Amino acid sequence: MKKILKCMLPILLSVLALSTLTGCSKEGKLDEGDCKCVVSFVDIPKELNMLEENLQENFAVNVTLKNISNEKLYRIELNEDNDFKKEVSLNPGVYQVYGVHASNANNIGLTLVADKESVTLAADMPVAIRVEVEDTESFTKHWMSVQPMPEMILAEKFDGLIQLNRKVFNLHNDSSAIISELNLNHEGQVAAYDKIEVSDTDMGITLTLQNQTDAPIDWRSCTIVGIYVYKNNVVFPQGVTLGMAPGAVCNADEGCYGEPDSFTGSLLYGMGFDDTSAIYHDPKSGDKLTINLGAGDTSIRGIRYELALFEEE
Repeated sequence: MKKILKCMLPILLSVLALSTLTGCSKEGKLDEGDCKCVVSFVDIPKELNMLEENLQENFAVNVTLKNISNEKLYRIELNEDNDFKKEVSLNPGVYQVYGVHASNANNIGLTLVADKESVTLAADMPVAIRVEVEDTESFTKHWMSVQPMPEMILAEKFDGLIQLNRKVFNLHNDSSAIISELNLNHEGQVAAYDKIEVSDTDMGITLTLQNQTDAPIDWRSCTIVGIYVYKNNVVFPQGVTLGMAPGAVCNADEGCYGEPDSFTGSLLYGMGFDDTSAIYHDPKSGDKLTINLGAGDTSIRGIRYELALFEEE
């Protein structure tokens, strides 16, 4: 492993240098002028302080201002270190509030808006931009939905249980109930023993369904043989959710799921170049659990649970 990293280091440094040179041509500095602008995150919901520990530690509000004359971008990060408030000093001009979003937005369920679409900066005329949660009620509902229920805390990773919309389902037995819980757009029948994939993009859930009969059936009557979750709307056994630190789940000593049976993806996990996944196999049931650790080392990005397939005899 050390030899691989040593051999690739010059290439990686070259890539980083090139990306730095090409990516900064339009980047502006936050202290390059005399016009003051204060950007702040206001009316912060109390639930943000109750998020899963890793999500709290990595939470930030990102705001980008774009000078409409020279198209320079000014990226501002608000976090606990600056009390979610930052003053910048820019050159005179009109600036579009180009982008407002929360880090790990899919995992936190938070949509942000600014109180201004653009600002005009001039000397001795300070301007304020206030960022707030677009729909506090929806955020609170999302936060509640991913609080693990007692049976999920006690469940083992291969019990096949999931928590969805504050309800607990068993992937082995509750196919029709889970299908009914989601907004899945599909039509028609599924041929004997065939598989299809259906998704609820708002929830960030994809189901793999199989017709486990010897005749065509309506897709809603199929059996779930897999689920992939890429937004934080599902709780897995032992309270595992997207956004948790990889080490809290996939670690031999401290992870609640223990040491993975194998890994796939990049050997350079944690350096931001490619995704890495941790894989668990259940020798008893044949089920497989895959946890996408992402390209960095900050949070879990996706979880896939695959049930042992029904095979045609």
